[in-house]
Amino acid sequence: MLSAREGRFDDAPPVELTDRQRRARRARNIAIALGLFAMVATFYIATITKFGPRLMDRPIINVNTQ
Repeated sequence: MLSAREGRFDDAPPVELTDRQRRARRARNIAIALGLFAMVATFYIATITKFGPRLMDRPIINVNTQ
């Protein structure tokens, strides 16, 4: 019969990272953050470029529908 705690790691000791592993993790996190920022900036610039400078001048609701 399976116990309720089987497959859990609650009682496992925490993993101690070496300085090299910490630096590698930090560098990887910074690279992911920069990539995410670049992607968001690209989408923002593409949206502004596609809609043009008159993006904020257009009416949200067209009241002249017939």
